[in-house]
Amino acid sequence: MSLINFFFLLPSKGKFLNGFTNEQLKSQADNVWRHLDGMSPVLLIAGVAIGIALAVFYYTAYNEMPGRHYTVKHWTIWAIISFVLTLVVTAVIEHIFIKTNLKSGISSLYWLCAINNALYSLILYFVASLVWCNFLPTNAYKFLKP
Repeated sequence: MSLINFFFLLPSKGKFLNGFTNEQLKSQADNVWRHLDGMSPVLLIAGVAIGIALAVFYYTAYNEMPGRHYTVKHWTIWAIISFVLTLVVTAVIEHIFIKTNLKSGISSLYWLCAINNALYSLILYFVASLVWCNFLPTNAYKFLKP
C-alpha cells in the first residue's frame, strides 16, 4: 500500500494527471506524483514528530516555566503552532526535494498535502494531550480529563 493514500485531501492520481493536456506534461506530473509518493513516509514522520513533540514540550518544559502557562489558551496556542509548523515544514520539504519544471497544478498539490499533514499533526497533538492529561504527571490544568 502506498503511503500517499493517507493524504485524504489529495485528488486521485488519475484525476491529478488528467489535469495535464499533453503527454510531456502528463509524464512530468506523473514523475512529481511518484516523488511525492516516495516522500510520503518522511512527511508523515515529520507531522507525527512535530505534533507529539510539541504536546510533550507543552506538558513538560513549557509548563514548568515561571508564569501561568497551564491554561486552555496556551494549550490552543501550542496546537496552532503545531499545525502551522507542520504546514511549513511539509511545504518546504516538498519544494526542496521534489524538483519539477511544471508550474500549474503542482503548488496546489503540495499545499493540499501540507494541509493534510498539518491536520494529522493537530490530531496527534490532541491525542498526546489526552494521554498526558489522563496518564502522565503534569502541573498543567487537566482540562482534557473526563
